[in-house]
Amino acid sequence: MLRRALAPASAAALLLSTLVVAQPASASTVTAADLPGLLRVAAVDTAHPYDRDRFEHWIDADADGCNSRFEVLIAESTTEVAVAAGCELSGGTWVSPYDGFATTDPARIQIDHVVALAEAWRSGAWAWTDDQRRAFANDLGVEYALTAASGTANQSKADKDPAQWMPTNSSYACEYVVGWTLVKYRWSLAVDESELAALRSSLSGDCGATTVELPEVQATTPVPSEPAGGEVAAFPAGVTRLAGPDRYATALEVSRRYSPGVPAVFVATGVNFPDALSAAAAAAYLGGPLLLTPPNSLPATVRDEIVRLQPQKVYIAGDAGAVGASVESALSGIAPIERLGGLSRYDTANNLVATVFPTASHAFIATGRAFPDALAATGAAGSIGAPVVLVDGLQSSLASSTEALLAGLGVQSVTIVGSAGAVSTGIENQLASRYAVDRLGGGSRYDTAAMINDAYFAPGATSTAFLATGQNFPDALAGAALAGRLKSPVYISTAACVPEAAHVSMQNLAAPSTVALGSTAVVGANAAANLGCLTASRPTIGGSPVVGSTLTAYPGNWTPGTAFRYQWLASGISLSGATGSTLSVTSAMVGKRISVRVVGSLTGYATATVTSGVTSTVSSPPPPPPAPPRYPGYVTPGAFCAKEYAGWIGYTVTGVKMQCKTAPGDSRLRWRAF
Repeated sequence: MLRRALAPASAAALLLSTLVVAQPASASTVTAADLPGLLRVAAVDTAHPYDRDRFEHWIDADADGCNSRFEVLIAESTTEVAVAAGCELSGGTWVSPYDGFATTDPARIQIDHVVALAEAWRSGAWAWTDDQRRAFANDLGVEYALTAASGTANQSKADKDPAQWMPTNSSYACEYVVGWTLVKYRWSLAVDESELAALRSSLSGDCGATTVELPEVQATTPVPSEPAGGEVAAFPAGVTRLAGPDRYATALEVSRRYSPGVPAVFVATGVNFPDALSAAAAAAYLGGPLLLTPPNSLPATVRDEIVRLQPQKVYIAGDAGAVGASVESALSGIAPIERLGGLSRYDTANNLVATVFPTASHAFIATGRAFPDALAATGAAGSIGAPVVLVDGLQSSLASSTEALLAGLGVQSVTIVGSAGAVSTGIENQLASRYAVDRLGGGSRYDTAAMINDAYFAPGATSTAFLATGQNFPDALAGAALAGRLKSPVYISTAACVPEAAHVSMQNLAAPSTVALGSTAVVGANAAANLGCLTASRPTIGGSPVVGSTLTAYPGNWTPGTAFRYQWLASGISLSGATGSTLSVTSAMVGKRISVRVVGSLTGYATATVTSGVTSTVSSPPPPPPAPPRYPGYVTPGAFCAKEYAGWIGYTVTGVKMQCKTAPGDSRLRWRAF
């Protein structure tokens, strides 16, 4: 059905009066399985930074006092709604089809653009006129373009396509995907390859047999009205390494992926991380690179790169203590310059966010005391056009300036990245009193990064994954800006191998391209190939280091399925042929200390080698006690039996059975064999 307040004719009048359109397609009926074949397939546009302000929405097209948001609420109430002056609603009941959430309070329901504004922009709406975007944002001509949904579901969905997000209410899945596809058809919006695959999968079987009526087409395929500037060169399948001899050169290698004509370039100090962390998310949002500089001297290579990029604007992140006046002077004449700094790292971060982001319904909250959590959040933030807001996570509450920033942006929900040790529960509780809050924090920085990426990137949703060291910040900062620009995840790793949570997450993501940020000293070849880190224990040795005994190696607790190889060592020198799990101790080892080296291997993991501690010095066995005479004779009194025994007492020594007794009037012991 159509929305109550707009009859079909008036809805069409609104749409067609503001669009330059193709001839409307005549109504025709198809099956849902046919729909994917009617869509244009194209890569997601990443050359034009999304601008939500270009979509004017919630307009009152028929001047009845109720804007398009309220028209949807009225139409989708399951009970009759009373409409008072000022479009005040009462008596309504709403059930979110995404998750089944029900309420009688219209303030607790959000209106979801089924194809989100950002998704539409990247699918072709960037080339529309503002009138076309306004018509799309207020499309009441079909019942499936706008949906009353719970805030939780709406924020979870954000601007994800069906390859990345589906309603938790599985009974609504078919209707949801049909509606999504019809909106794309109606507005001639493109689908990317992963999105198309998800649509084909969903629109199959019983769902695919559903009969649907095609809507009138409201916009032709967009024709670019401007040259695409600031495009990013695509990464080939496999591993691409972006690295230079130092942090500044690595940032240059990242920047060279951008073509000239970028909207902006951000310049931050390379000697500390906080300013560049905030600048990375801002750069991702605007679609430009982040370059690093020493505080008081801009390298000529960096200036040359900025000249090549032909930016519309240059932002300096940090005050003059972070990026000196001499650097600002060296940048003059390239493009207009704006310095965004503050008295603290948090003031600088807030200024960057407030300047670059006009509005934001969602924000990421990360500690400004360390870099890994905010770094990993940059890719996810870029995927939904959200800022990363730095806070002093050890404090029990937010600074008033941060509270004001979030309110000014219009934030409705936040994601805290990091555990309670990074961002306190006090801050979480304070945020929860105002916003919908979720926390993504693991037992380590690597776990946290994996949790962030699992939450925001569905398997197959992106072609590229970025991998940076979790030990230091410089190489990763510029790469994070590029990752956000490409709406790709940022994982962090050790140099030798990828920690388990990140390893599994990258496997599940299955991105064909991996970008390693920095040299092999910081992201090694095994890590770049996503070889995981085996869980390994220090081996122990059982047995006594005595000639003639056997020592046994116990590997300890390793990743299940690990296969082991052994090498025994005597005083640190490998013993020839001693490669089993046991070792026979020989006289050649006397005076030496024994250890064992265990090598663990498992498909998909980097080989791990761990050496045990050393045993005590190998010794020869103690000599046996002297054997008693094998024939009757006399021995020293008390040697083997006591004098008080008057009879023969049996005794066995060195395999010979003997008896002894004392002789009357004689203090000596008499022995005999038997």
